[in-house]
Amino acid sequence: MVTIEQKLLLFSKLINHSMEKDFKDELKELEKQYSLRSDSSKDEIDAAAQSIEERARKKAEMRRTESLSKQAVNIKRGILLQKEKCYYIFMEKLKSRLTEFVNTEEYKTYLLNLIKKINITDENYDWVIYLTESDNKRYSELIKEELKKNNINIEFKNSYNIIGGLIVIDKDKNTKIDFSIDSVLEDNKTYIMQTIFDALEAGGIGE
Repeated sequence: MVTIEQKLLLFSKLINHSMEKDFKDELKELEKQYSLRSDSSKDEIDAAAQSIEERARKKAEMRRTESLSKQAVNIKRGILLQKEKCYYIFMEKLKSRLTEFVNTEEYKTYLLNLIKKINITDENYDWVIYLTESDNKRYSELIKEELKKNNINIEFKNSYNIIGGLIVIDKDKNTKIDFSIDSVLEDNKTYIMQTIFDALEAGGIGE
């Protein structure tokens, strides 16, 4: 016959066995959930790390592109400044040589040819001709002689802003004909610059 004490012991064992089984089942469930969460967290961490790495790569590429762009701009600016410097140096030398040219016999022929280029369609003009002070002294009478057949009233004035050549002002028609050397240089500035730049790229300009 089973005693009460034996029944209590058996009941206690059953309870303990049942609790132990429930604990193990719960433990397994916790481990399973942890594993799933751990895998999920790992994926999230990997995705976040990849996103950070991609952003860092794009920023680095952007900084590199900006740096290269700035370098390219600086190089182009440097080349342009160098070309402009060469242009102004060349123009100073050219003006110096033109200043020498206006004191030659060839210049007198050049000046008279300018007069012949003026389209004179009728008579009784009233002109003011601007020359350098030196040209006025040397060539004003020669120019008058060239134009006397056209019955042109001529007044000569000095210009202190030109290297050579002449400027004609028609007072009646209120027109201006600029045949100064300075005007020729300005009108051909683009061509002169391009010629200089082409020469630089080809290997330089001689003195």
